[in-house]
Amino acid sequence: MVRRFPEPAVWNPVRHRLQFTPLEILELAIGAVTLLPIRIVCLIITWPLTMFSIYLAGIGSRVGDRLSPLQRLWLFKVSTPLTRLCFFFFGFLWVKYKGKRAPHQEAPVNVVAPHASPHDGMFAGGLIYGSMLSCKELADHFVTRILVIAGELVIVDRSSAEARAKVKDAVLAFLQDPTRQTHLMAFAEGTCGNGESLLCFRRGSFLAGVPVQPIALDFGSAQKLASWTFDGNHVAIGVLLQLCRLHTPLTIRFLDVYYPSEAEKEDATLFADNVQAVMARALNIPHTRHTYEDGVLAMKAMELGLPSSAGTIECGAVKPALGLSGDELADQLKRFAAINTVKDASVTVEQMASYFAWPVQQHVQSLFNEYDTGHCKALTFRDFLFGLVDLTHAVPNREELESKIYERLSNEKGAVDRSGVLQLLESADNADVSGEDAHTLLARWRTLSGQKTESDLSRDDFASLLRHAPEYLVFFQWLQYGHSSYPVDTAVTPVDEPDRRRSLKSSKKE
Repeated sequence: MVRRFPEPAVWNPVRHRLQFTPLEILELAIGAVTLLPIRIVCLIITWPLTMFSIYLAGIGSRVGDRLSPLQRLWLFKVSTPLTRLCFFFFGFLWVKYKGKRAPHQEAPVNVVAPHASPHDGMFAGGLIYGSMLSCKELADHFVTRILVIAGELVIVDRSSAEARAKVKDAVLAFLQDPTRQTHLMAFAEGTCGNGESLLCFRRGSFLAGVPVQPIALDFGSAQKLASWTFDGNHVAIGVLLQLCRLHTPLTIRFLDVYYPSEAEKEDATLFADNVQAVMARALNIPHTRHTYEDGVLAMKAMELGLPSSAGTIECGAVKPALGLSGDELADQLKRFAAINTVKDASVTVEQMASYFAWPVQQHVQSLFNEYDTGHCKALTFRDFLFGLVDLTHAVPNREELESKIYERLSNEKGAVDRSGVLQLLESADNADVSGEDAHTLLARWRTLSGQKTESDLSRDDFASLLRHAPEYLVFFQWLQYGHSSYPVDTAVTPVDEPDRRRSLKSSKKE
């Protein structure tokens, strides 16, 4: 059995909704009439000037080049004041600083959090300054490429596992370059949450094993305006509302330098988790194991008509235990959505029975009970994944069982027809099935196997069915060996044993 995890401190950190008190509504209404027009005009003037000055600072340089002393002087004397003026017109009338930034020699890496809006990079670059660890997509567009060059950003590729493996090389190359005199800054969460909790910290900025200084961005009561995440308001709405506020508070807190232990130097994940906990305590907010992949699944869930919370399974915790890739998780979410006909992200035994069309009710109830380890009488997507992986691994003799069941189902032509299905169902204990039940089940099998016609199922169709709906293997095992044959494997799979990862890949062999 795959190890279960306790419920996360926050179920859906990638969902954000705007809610205001009557006093805040009044403030925004007055600001929309008085402040908004003035600030828009001011930003129309100052923002292009600021971007042009930054462009001049990096002119003649390419992505990855070092700025010359003259370029850096221009950046600090011209571009930085203009940037601060833009922040002023944006509503940040003043910015508070708490603590002291450690020198580069003491803490070469700065970890910034929470990452809740697209403005965070501008705040970090314009108010703190450092070479940020950023995704390569920023270098693909003209406007953001200007910022990449002038900010001397360290570009990393996150498009594949092989590319992500090179992050450590990029970090070490930066830290070991004697010409670099700036801090390496990183938003360790790697994506935007709602700012009400800290998402799982990525390993990249901790791979070098050097001391880091956590830097917390605290927007106070204005956090709800600054937040922009996967399931939230459009970024333009947050920008306009911020322009309507008289003042948007921002406190930049330099926390104590975190010196890694020997164990943390060897294990970047442990290092990242401990720094995340320190920052969460300083900000007085919870921390979770949700990652960027949770956000992707949340968006997929919304596309399928489910609430975004269906996809937030806390990938940083459960994905290593499940052994499923991002594509496999998306495929299973699509199947979960098909079972959950009412689209409330909560599957009942009745919905499961309807989806599988399996007429042996005690089998369906037993299957549901194996999924529902919390006895909640409803399954979340997370419950569904753990139960599915457990059940598919409870069939140790898959190929043998598949062959035996196919022999029982197939007719003299070697295809699965209604009479074979009926005979198989009638072999179940206390089964009360009819020809109509067999007809309905065969029709469902055709759908799940991808068959477009009303013909009988071939051997390939049957194999396709079991790849797409491996739960039937458990039903077949109960029919072949008796209902008490499950569970076969009850050993707990530790999360930290990658060689024993439980996955559905064995059930997807072509």
